[in-house]
Amino acid sequence: MEESTKPELMSASFTFSQEGNCVDGGSGEYEELTLRCESSLGIDNDRGCFYVLETKKWSIDSTSDLQELFDRIDKTIKK
Repeated sequence: MEESTKPELMSASFTFSQEGNCVDGGSGEYEELTLRCESSLGIDNDRGCFYVLETKKWSIDSTSDLQELFDRIDKTIKK
């Protein structure tokens, strides 16, 4: 009998949105950022992934704001 293998997670996509920054005249528009996790070896089994960032506009106050998004993604994937 052949041993069955579980499907491996190869990619995941996370889309974040926030109100637009105030420098542009407070237009009230939303900003959107998509972070894709991709791997040619599989994200499962602690193989990890690399990140692809996609956005037309995303504002942050500090690098820690961006780090928080990566931490949220890592926490979700490693559950």
